[in-house]
Amino acid sequence: MGCVATKRRAAALVVALLACLPSVATAAPDPPDPGQTTAGTVTSNGTDYDYLLYTPASYVPGRAVPLLVMVHGCQTTAEQQMRANLYNPIAERERFVVLYPDVDALGRAQPGPTNQCWKFPSPQAWTRDSSDAGAIADMTRAVMAKRAIDPERVYLAGMSAGGFMTSIEAAAYPDLYAAVAISAAGAYADAACTGTGTGMPAETSAKLAFDQMGPRARIVPRMVIGGDADQGIPPACADKALEQGLRTDNLVLGGDQTAPIALTPAAVRKEQKPGGYAYWVKSYRDPSGCLIGERWLVHGMNHFWSGGTSDPKYASFTDPKGPSAAEATWAFLERYRRSDTAMPCAEAPAPAPAASVSARCPARSVTVTLARGARVRSVRASLAGRRVRATIRGRRVRLALPPGPKGAVRVLLRVRRHGHPRAQVVRRTLARC
Repeated sequence: MGCVATKRRAAALVVALLACLPSVATAAPDPPDPGQTTAGTVTSNGTDYDYLLYTPASYVPGRAVPLLVMVHGCQTTAEQQMRANLYNPIAERERFVVLYPDVDALGRAQPGPTNQCWKFPSPQAWTRDSSDAGAIADMTRAVMAKRAIDPERVYLAGMSAGGFMTSIEAAAYPDLYAAVAISAAGAYADAACTGTGTGMPAETSAKLAFDQMGPRARIVPRMVIGGDADQGIPPACADKALEQGLRTDNLVLGGDQTAPIALTPAAVRKEQKPGGYAYWVKSYRDPSGCLIGERWLVHGMNHFWSGGTSDPKYASFTDPKGPSAAEATWAFLERYRRSDTAMPCAEAPAPAPAASVSARCPARSVTVTLARGARVRSVRASLAGRRVRATIRGRRVRLALPPGPKGAVRVLLRVRRHGHPRAQVVRRTLARC
């Protein structure tokens, strides 16, 4: 996309971002958060950016915790996003810190619906150490210096314009953010998608994102959520946000955008929020069967943060009839550590419980019996992302479990059967001894 063309579109890009009809909300304001909210300022490329930092009461100084960075949309401040999306109660329960970045003076001075907006339509904001992309990273690093943050568990989420910035940060700073979540937004460098839902082909966006990663390229798990009645950002843009992430991950693994991670979902399920909207969840998995992407589509929801507060003061930002985007995104993000997203399994291994020498199990063999069906051609087994030796005899698979702590372990089997083009993923929980 050329810079001139981008500027011509910029005035009309997000006319409906957060300008949709407000959701119905009649509940009382939420109780105050028990933690501490502090303000800060970072100077990035000569420009000042303000932010809010929420430190939960459960935070223990000196004990490293995760950091979630939540980037707001147009016509929304960091404080409004914080009050609306309800991450802070989850931060109390799960013990993580939340950063709410805000735009600079130029972003605050934009006219009309692009007021208080990130500069995501500008190519300058698509690159590392430049414009708003650099500023969000600088605010992230500033907070990491102020609090005890686990650098392996720094996550990024964004709404609308902030969601576009999240797609940008995933490409520009894969060495900083372990995984990302995008709400009602689009793919890397695809600001033009906001008009018709067409914009840039996902293949092109994926290649640009991979090029932007440069020598820092790595797998970045991604979740995308939004409504199928979104009048601000066409749902097709959000579809491309997920597809672009998967295609870029495939480029990290090799030269083919369509493999080894499939662009079709491994599973699709339909859910219903009691008294609210139905929604679909598509899950995407890596070659070892580990979750690497999710697409949540909320039926009937407009351009809102799904779930969130029912306080009428924030009715133009949230739709409480949708599933909680805060709960859903955290449940996705917390699966990942930055260094563990390389293949064969993107998900971080479950921490082993403390065990004495006497509570450890020796290496042993166990047998798993597969369901009846076509003849098994091959089996690939993994435990906590590591290959396990497997031998086949009919429907029985014999696994060589390594020594380890006493307790249950989860084994993933990728089973290929004669006459079936795709492998079947089978999960078994086994006693180590």
